[in-house]
Amino acid sequence: MVYFVMYIVLISELLIVITERDDLQEVENQIRDKMLVTIAKIYQKPIVLNIPEVYSTYSLGSKEPKRVVLMPVGLYSDKEKQAVSFHIDVAPKSPRPDNWPAGGISSEKGTDQYKIQKSNGTAVFIAKFKKAGKFKFNAYCQVDRVLPEYLPPRLMKILKEKIGKANLHQKSQTVLFRIDAKRIGGLKKREFEISF
Repeated sequence: MVYFVMYIVLISELLIVITERDDLQEVENQIRDKMLVTIAKIYQKPIVLNIPEVYSTYSLGSKEPKRVVLMPVGLYSDKEKQAVSFHIDVAPKSPRPDNWPAGGISSEKGTDQYKIQKSNGTAVFIAKFKKAGKFKFNAYCQVDRVLPEYLPPRLMKILKEKIGKANLHQKSQTVLFRIDAKRIGGLKKREFEISF
């Protein structure tokens, strides 16, 4: 009889342990799912290109080139910051600067006169204008999202599904900025007029 009672107690303890394990596993799964949804929402937000100085001037003959800062918002990992690419081209109905390359420039392709230098996730557009004009440019950035590497392959697959294929490669909206290149001294009145 004693053995039977001990057997019943042992079975009861085992059932309690199994139930607690199942409850903990369910809580763990809920936490994991919430974490994946939160990470997916972060990566679904579009990246944004911020140009703090959308209007500026440049004095022709200056020893220093014109510099315009390009700052992407929404990059999360160092790998994304290294992988982001920047693109600039002349806006429609804008005069073309002298020697501007067909198809524009990018952080991978530029000239001695016009280039984009990347540094730690941001970039600087560097231009050496040689003729006067009110030049308008369109700029954007794009990146292939780099997801957290600490996730095991099974969870990474679930995360990619939640983010969606369209959000794994993102391109920012185009941002318009303007640079007025002017000669110092002897300028015509028209060159001083500002029209955006």
